[in-house]
Amino acid sequence: MCGCKRAWLYVCVLSLLLLAGCGQEKRNGTGTKQVQKVFPETFDPHRLAKVGSDVCLECHADIVEKWSDSHHAWANRPVSAKLDDFAFIPPHRFEEGGFVYELKKEGEAFVLKVTDQDGEVEVHSLEGVIGVDPLVQYLATASNGRFQTTALALDPATREWFDVFAGEGRQPGEWGHWTGQGMNWNANCAYCHMTEYYKNFDLGKESYSSTWLKQGISCVQCHTGIEQHVTSAKQGDYTTGITSLSALQTMESCATCHSRRDQLTPETFRPGDLYADHFALSLPDQPGLYYPDGQIRDEVFVYGSFMMSPMGHAGITCLDCHDPHSNDTILPYENNSLCMRCHGSGLQDAPIIEPTKHSHHAEGSTGNQCVECHMPHTTYMQTDPRRDHGFLSPDPLLTQELGIPNACNGCHTDESVEWAVEWSEKWFGDMLMDKPQRERARAIHAAYEGLPEAARQLLSLSEGEANAAWRATYTGLLGNYANDSEVVMYLRSRLKDESPLVRSRALGGLAYVPGESDVIAGGLDDPVREVRIAAVRAMMARGESIPQGEALKDWETYLHFNADRPQNTFILADEASRAGRIAEAKRINEFAVSLDPVNPEVLRQAAIISSGYGDNEQAKAYLIDALGRAPDDAIYPYSLALIRAEEGELAETVALLQDAVAIDPEFYRAWYNLALALTKLGDWQAASEALNRAAPAFQNDMNWMRTRAVIDQQLDSEQEDGVPPMLRRQP
Repeated sequence: MCGCKRAWLYVCVLSLLLLAGCGQEKRNGTGTKQVQKVFPETFDPHRLAKVGSDVCLECHADIVEKWSDSHHAWANRPVSAKLDDFAFIPPHRFEEGGFVYELKKEGEAFVLKVTDQDGEVEVHSLEGVIGVDPLVQYLATASNGRFQTTALALDPATREWFDVFAGEGRQPGEWGHWTGQGMNWNANCAYCHMTEYYKNFDLGKESYSSTWLKQGISCVQCHTGIEQHVTSAKQGDYTTGITSLSALQTMESCATCHSRRDQLTPETFRPGDLYADHFALSLPDQPGLYYPDGQIRDEVFVYGSFMMSPMGHAGITCLDCHDPHSNDTILPYENNSLCMRCHGSGLQDAPIIEPTKHSHHAEGSTGNQCVECHMPHTTYMQTDPRRDHGFLSPDPLLTQELGIPNACNGCHTDESVEWAVEWSEKWFGDMLMDKPQRERARAIHAAYEGLPEAARQLLSLSEGEANAAWRATYTGLLGNYANDSEVVMYLRSRLKDESPLVRSRALGGLAYVPGESDVIAGGLDDPVREVRIAAVRAMMARGESIPQGEALKDWETYLHFNADRPQNTFILADEASRAGRIAEAKRINEFAVSLDPVNPEVLRQAAIISSGYGDNEQAKAYLIDALGRAPDDAIYPYSLALIRAEEGELAETVALLQDAVAIDPEFYRAWYNLALALTKLGDWQAASEALNRAAPAFQNDMNWMRTRAVIDQQLDSEQEDGVPPMLRRQP
């Protein structure tokens, strides 16, 4: 992760998201508590009768038939004896991470019994099923309206149970454990597995009252106007009510689920809406999601990769390759028929390619399949291979230089990287040299490492970059180099970019640049919600008040909808604290910690909030806990030192700051604070040395220069008083 800027507010780094946790109904002994049905097929049978698939079936039987066997149709369902008994009868016993899991039926109920290392038993009622192939997971009821997806999953092909986190050693309390908030179905899974889903999280009650029209993804989720269309069709009018979408609008409708993104609104997107008015797309400017060349790394769900690809940029859309109802490809890809539809005919101006000549592999071989080289798969959740939609060219040289995977060695696992480099250069050397892929990967890797040279590399790449997703990536990464005047000029220029992806990141990059308040405030009136929210976030980072208006309403809606995420909950706690609502601030702060209680960064943010409303004792407790969990991270002794300094404990402050700079010798802020603390102790020589270590980041800062002058004056005074030369300040 790039170390150029230390974020003030906790940023959730774990991913979205299809795996889940289990709330806990603790009890000992045998027998199963009868649980009222809380996971119905629908919460609105009256509306479902008007717009459900059964209504569409009357006229569109062929389409409904294709849909009925699709992943969309089976994305979520209630448990049933017919479909699930085989998985629970006889009972299955499973051990993982020191816990014993037993899956069984008790009467008509499906249950998961968990025994921990101390013999404590928890019994969870399993009410729903998520997914159909290549794995099935079960939903457990939890407190306060929560549903959690079990880490134990079923492989329908082998009928064997397995742990999707096997070998990771996840423990209760962790965000990513199946009992953690990061794996909560209501917040992380349901929107993309249900029709007309509403999360309905209530921060005041710290609970969910989620509803849905239908389990699974059905017609009305993608087609608007169905009710009016049905009414008109019965009167002989077959066109009224159906919304005609452009190719881009259709793809953005798919993208609402098939993307890694931040949700900006409470389930108000409807097909035809602008994606960026409801979601903020994640791109490689967020380290850990993609490899530096743009290949998928974490679960990013296709759309971001596709928008970075030449095909996505050229206007190819999902429906050029996929049947929206069956979810299958429109032609087989195994024999290259799908790819050759365009690349064998020149359709949509695609370059003509002869597969055998291009691949240098025999016809019918794996190496001659387009997708094996240009859409290599990454396996998630143990059994779920997903193909990369970036359509990149394999480049073993980037493996050699930066450790980025390549499709050649992904297939030829018995060969060395050097072997793959040799053959790729022999066959494709000129072609690879002409692509921006290498320079792009090198620049982004340098930015991830926080290297100074990355700024010039990214600026160079951004010149003439036609692809908005890549422009946005460069812009987001350049925000970490906003102490460079040329970078600031670039960021200002990007505020007029045609893409909201770019404009929003330019605002974020200017957030900490002095003198940019008016420029940032201009983003409050942007026509796109993603950009308006980015402007508010940037102004908040500057400590500036937000005027009443649409942007502030957008921000408050966003915060409250996502109040089950620690990073947003902390902001709400801070707002309450600043408004003097201390009891409310404390409650919200404690709730934020409960969402991720063993994460040291969450504990540090809770300490900041606690200190803000005057509870330094609680702040210290949070930081001591954080330091114990992450003793090798300099931010925690540094943060604890700030509180001890407030309390006048200078000796302990100095010791903690010395610990921080010992862990991270380039932690310049800690060196600067150490210099200040040492001046208060009268250790001017040590203060001078610490201040010198802070110079790379502060030597042009007025406060640093004043401190330098004070220390120099004091040292000169001591020298005049006869301090031995060996103790004098070194030049």
